[in-house]
Amino acid sequence: MNKDYSKYKILMRAIGLPLAIIGIIFIIVGFSNFGGAHSYIIVFATGGFLLVIGFGLLSLSIVRPISKYYISEASPAIKMASNSIGEGLKESGFQVTQEKEVIKIKCPNCGYLESEDADFCSKCGKKI
Repeated sequence: MNKDYSKYKILMRAIGLPLAIIGIIFIIVGFSNFGGAHSYIIVFATGGFLLVIGFGLLSLSIVRPISKYYISEASPAIKMASNSIGEGLKESGFQVTQEKEVIKIKCPNCGYLESEDADFCSKCGKKI
């Protein structure tokens, strides 16, 4: 894991969790109409703002671990399960069609992967 990202991840969690907790407290206090109608609206809105910012920071701090888990653990398991389901369907007599393999070529101008039958790049418009 990148050291710079690790520092930011810890910082986002250290700031995000207290903001979310404070936001929840403000919402509860604001919802209970503590101090009159005007302070109710201000406290409730401030709590909502802090809650959104806090949960936003917390979610940003876990994006990389979730995507890393999906790539290393969940994706191969899903692929293996779908292959097993396909084999089971074949054995039970269902007609299973396989998709045609898609071959892509790299655009010499911009590097975009384009289908092999394309005459022009769909990203930069140059002739392939």
